Amino acid sequence: MRYLFGFMCVLALGVMGCGESGEAPPDDSPYANKDLWLCRPDIDNDHCDTAEVDCFYVYPSINFSPEPGNTEVLFPHSEESIVIVSVQAAPYRGACRLFAPLYHQMSEFTYLAFYNQVETTEYHQRAYGDVVEAFEYYMRNHNKGRGFILIGHSQGSQMLTKLLEEKFDGDEALRGQLVSALLTGPANRIQVLEGEVTGGSFANIPLCTSATETGCIIAFDANAAGVDTFYQSTSLYSPPSARACVNPASIDGGSGTLGAFVYPRSSTNLGSSFPDEVDTEWVRYPNLYTSRCADADEQHVLLVDVASDYTGEVPMTPVDIQDIYLANGSFGNLHGVEPYIVSTDLLRIVEQQIASRGD
Repeated sequence: MRYLFGFMCVLALGVMGCGESGEAPPDDSPYANKDLWLCRPDIDNDHCDTAEVDCFYVYPSINFSPEPGNTEVLFPHSEESIVIVSVQAAPYRGACRLFAPLYHQMSEFTYLAFYNQVETTEYHQRAYGDVVEAFEYYMRNHNKGRGFILIGHSQGSQMLTKLLEEKFDGDEALRGQLVSALLTGPANRIQVLEGEVTGGSFANIPLCTSATETGCIIAFDANAAGVDTFYQSTSLYSPPSARACVNPASIDGGSGTLGAFVYPRSSTNLGSSFPDEVDTEWVRYPNLYTSRCADADEQHVLLVDVASDYTGEVPMTPVDIQDIYLANGSFGNLHGVEPYIVSTDLLRIVEQQIASRGD
């Protein structure tokens, strides 16, 4: 009977749970259900891979419903969710075990309908509640004291920023496990005192100032150099606070050349510009762009330009990309490609951070 009991536990796949005397009780979180994860090392259809530390990734807006609300159907996994995790999170699989929960995210239209008040809505509370539930489930069942990295873009960054505010800023032990938080847009929700690395949104979680520093945040909003931006026409911070901006190409300050623009075929919002002669799902343009954090007069955004010494064919300038987004009705910045212009640099930094803490 003991062997039959063990066999039935395997069949249960942890959804209902099995236990003997002295074992921990089953976890009744909805995130015990493996169907609610795009990436988790113990699921058969893990869309990522494994390594020494962990990454907890929250994906951006993929719900483009023309009305306020939340995504209702999480399983079966949508093609959009699989594609986004493969292009934004999977590149980190060599550095960390990836955990990528699904969540009842807000539709993109919800932001338009409520703008700066979106966090007061029931839609935000539902989406954020899922992220908290998934993170707490991960900590109870999979973390086991390991260091971890938080990764988010767009709505995913917003969810993780709030998680840092509520769960990390006042918890020294949790901050001690944080390798870093990589939050590409919207960085206007992360504010610091002018010229400082803390003092605005967070009292105890600083912006990163070196590639070996841990327990810190890398965040920015990207814009094409020399072009007016949405952020310059809208006041999104109040002095003495300033928008967070950490330049992945030169994390200790100044300008630098970005490692590569990694352009995925799935970025259909950039039109038909993916090169016809390329058969892979990615095309990589090393050292194509430079970046620097603008000063306060330019709203503390990451300004991106074509490198002056780049000698290859330039597929798209940052201005070209920004024009495409404007034509499509999006904000006039580089928000949609932020992860792809910095992924090579962020991966390099993450590897250095991991090495510096000895994991």
